[in-house]
Amino acid sequence: MLKDYCSVCNFSDDGFIGLEFKNGKPHITFPRGYHKSEKDEDVRRDILHLLAILEKFNKNKESTDKRNTDDGSDISFPIHAYQYVIYDFLANGYYTDKDVEYRTSDRGKINWKRTIRKIKPVVDGENILYLNFVTKRSITKSNIITVIHEYCVYESFRVLGWLYLDSAYVPRKPGIKFNRKMFISLINDALKNTFNNTKKKLFQSMLDIINQANEKAEFPDYTYGVSRFEYVWQNLIDYVMGEDNKSKYFPHSYWRIIDGNRSVKNSALEPDTIMLKDDKVFILDAKYYKFGIVGSAEFLPATSSVQKQITYGEHVATTMNIPGNNIYSAFIIPYDSGADKYLDENGNRTDDGLRFVSVGTGDWIKYGKDTENYKYVLGILLDTKYLMDTYSRHNLSEIDRMADFITNSLARFREQEDKTD
Repeated sequence: MLKDYCSVCNFSDDGFIGLEFKNGKPHITFPRGYHKSEKDEDVRRDILHLLAILEKFNKNKESTDKRNTDDGSDISFPIHAYQYVIYDFLANGYYTDKDVEYRTSDRGKINWKRTIRKIKPVVDGENILYLNFVTKRSITKSNIITVIHEYCVYESFRVLGWLYLDSAYVPRKPGIKFNRKMFISLINDALKNTFNNTKKKLFQSMLDIINQANEKAEFPDYTYGVSRFEYVWQNLIDYVMGEDNKSKYFPHSYWRIIDGNRSVKNSALEPDTIMLKDDKVFILDAKYYKFGIVGSAEFLPATSSVQKQITYGEHVATTMNIPGNNIYSAFIIPYDSGADKYLDENGNRTDDGLRFVSVGTGDWIKYGKDTENYKYVLGILLDTKYLMDTYSRHNLSEIDRMADFITNSLARFREQEDKTD
C-alpha cells in the first residue's frame, strides 16, 4: 500500500520533507502535524499535493540525486518532466509524427478551400456541382523520435509510475539503446522544427529526462524536497491569510550620526503575515514548532519572539492611529487534530482544525483591564493537513475563521483573567 512509503516528520528539527529514493525505493516524508491517509487513492492525492506545495511555496528546493557528473556538479531530479511525460502518455499514447496528404477523391475529409481553388465544378442550370474533391488524410511516419519517446515513457514509469497507477503497469521497453548525445541532438532538431506548444513541452520534458539519465541504467538516490519546511509553513500561511502590501506595518530603527548630524534608517523588522478583517489588524507569526505534537512549553516561542510581536503591535497602534484593542497578535503552530491526544473518548475530533493553547505576555508590561489587546500574544494551533488541503490565495473564509477564532479566544481569556484578579 502507498501509505507504507510514507512517514510524518513530527520530531526532528530539520528533517527532510518531500520525496526521496534510497536504493531505488521511494519514501515520502510529510511535515509536522500531517495526518496520514489510509486508502491508496487518498495517499496518492496527498503525495501529489505535497509535491505541488513544495514547488509553489519554497524557493530553495533541494532537487538532486547523490551521484556526481563528470564535472563534479549535481544533477537535478526532473520531477515535472517525468510527470508531464506520464500525463501525456496516459492521454495520448506514444508520440507519432504525422504528415498530411491531399488528394483528389470523392471520399475522405473534404478540404473546401483547396477544392474550390483546384477543382472545376460542373454547372447545371443554377446549381454548381463538384464531382470530385480535394480530401486529406494523415499518414504516420516512421520516426526515431517515437522510439526515443518510448525510452522516456519507460523511464518516467520506472521512477514515478507507482504514484499514478494502482496496478504495477510497466510500458514496453525502448527499442533503442540509450545514446545521450544522439537523443539530445535529435530532440533539439525536433524542437527547432515545431511551432506546436504541446509538442514543445513534450520535447523539452524528454530532454530534461535524457540529460539526467544514468547511462548504466542504475537507479540514483534522487531527492525532491526541503530540509527546512518552516519557510514553506510561513509562505503558505501568508498566501492564504496575508495582505500583499504589508511594508507599512514594518517597524524600523534609526541611527542618528552625531558627526554630520544625519539620520540612517536600519532594516525593518518584518512580521510573517498581516491579516486584516473589518477594522482589525492581526499580526501573525508562523512557527513550525513541536508544541502541537509534544505539548511541552519548551517548544513555544522564546521571549525575543514574544517581544517582537508586541513591538509590531505597538508600531501599528502609534504610527497608524489604530486602537490597541483592534490589534491582535498570534503565533500559528502546526498540529494534527486527528492525533489521539486531541480526540474525545469516542475517538472523535474535538475541534475543526484550530486550537487555542497559550498566551504570551511580558513582565515589562503591567497588565490590567485597560491593557491593549496587542500586548497579549496568542498561541494558536492550526491543523497542517487542513491548511494544505484548503489553501487558496487570500482566502476570505479562512481569514474570517481565523480572525473570529483569535478575537473570541482572547476575549474569553481576558474575561477569565478579570474574574481571577
